[in-house]
Amino acid sequence: MKILGINGSPRKNGASARLLENALKIADDVSPAASVDRIDLVDYDIRHCTGCDACLKEACPLDGEDDYPAVQEKLLDASAIIIASPTYFSNVPGILKDFIDRSRRLKMDRGKLRDKYFTCLVSSGLRNGGAELVTLMLNNWALSHGMLIVGSVGNYLMENYLPITTLQRDGLRSFRKPGDQDEISDKVSERIGKRLALLTTGLAKGNQPPR
Repeated sequence: MKILGINGSPRKNGASARLLENALKIADDVSPAASVDRIDLVDYDIRHCTGCDACLKEACPLDGEDDYPAVQEKLLDASAIIIASPTYFSNVPGILKDFIDRSRRLKMDRGKLRDKYFTCLVSSGLRNGGAELVTLMLNNWALSHGMLIVGSVGNYLMENYLPITTLQRDGLRSFRKPGDQDEISDKVSERIGKRLALLTTGLAKGNQPPR
């Protein structure tokens, strides 16, 4: 069973990538039966959707002109999908939005992503900088594909169900570097990686998902 991690940031080593690496490393450590794979969308040429609606009935005309089909193949091969994203003006970066728009054919073709597990990991520069809106947007994308959203199960009192990290510390002008540790979001991203690994391998063995 495969867990696909997608870094939707133009930066390969930023705060979003750190959360993604946390989740994938734990998933790989927890269950040898769960193979993990990471891709960085910045490495792929994914053209803008033109709104031609050809994907309602057939493959996108752009599929022969860019790298999206390679990404789509990885999506179809995965049992669980993790998307890590920074916050750009309370939304996802352009490269991630292009990926989202081009995935429409998978929905129209009888819901090819249906019942795959999904979770998202989000970072932002400022506290209250719109990261919650990015989480909502990505979860809505997953729901529109019929995917099953997975959150962290840890300290119910002290931890959020999805990790959101910000570079801004308590002080107005105090910022951490993208690679610096954020104890809470790092822990939650690790819990999510573990839970995804247990869920995917549990189903692969024909067992009920562990609680």
